[in-house]
Amino acid sequence: MTDLNKEREAFLNTFQYYKGRRDIIFSHEHELFMTRSNNPSEIAQKEISNMNSRWDAWLRCAKHRDAELEKAKAQAVPEKKIYLTCEQLYAAANFGAPNKDPELLETELTIAWFDEAHSGSGYYVYISEYPEEGAMKLDIESGAEG
Repeated sequence: MTDLNKEREAFLNTFQYYKGRRDIIFSHEHELFMTRSNNPSEIAQKEISNMNSRWDAWLRCAKHRDAELEKAKAQAVPEKKIYLTCEQLYAAANFGAPNKDPELLETELTIAWFDEAHSGSGYYVYISEYPEEGAMKLDIESGAEG
């Protein structure tokens, strides 16, 4: 949610020309700038119109910025779980311990999503301690989902 007072202060700090003018006030009811005079000059009316046009553009930018920040925050939250079929889990286990060697069964594996990798985007499994040794794609058709 855009903080109107904070945005108004930032706006006025940017457009110093208007700051401190006693003939221009901000109407919280209408959320725009107005003149104190009941009979403003044509120049004052143009100034108020110009100021309100800038204020409107400023608010639209602020709301767009806030929406983009919310969208970025939502994308930044990692998925806490993934769904795999037993076949995919079995394939991952065989990748880490192909002959069920008791020592290899202690191997820690990482399953992660990659947008770009050797077999296209998808979930890949690799040995956590040695990611540079390569990864195997867990087949999407088998049911891996985010």
